Amino acid sequence: MRPYEPETAAGSDDMSDRTQWLVVAVLLVSGILAPAFLYFVDPTTFGLSYRDTFLAVPMIPAILLGAIGVWTAVR
Repeated sequence: MRPYEPETAAGSDDMSDRTQWLVVAVLLVSGILAPAFLYFVDPTTFGLSYRDTFLAVPMIPAILLGAIGVWTAVR
């Protein structure tokens, strides 16, 4: 039985610079831009009620974070 070799087992499939910046951009959108949008823009802009807007707008970053998480895990 061969001993565990972390260098060969881990591989060298690190994320590229473009992928790292994509993750940072999605985190920026979900952490800063979506709450700022709710704070600065009138919630009834889309024709939704306040409650519907505050439920729908955070779903955009949630879907982005989920998609980027699946993409980086499968990659």
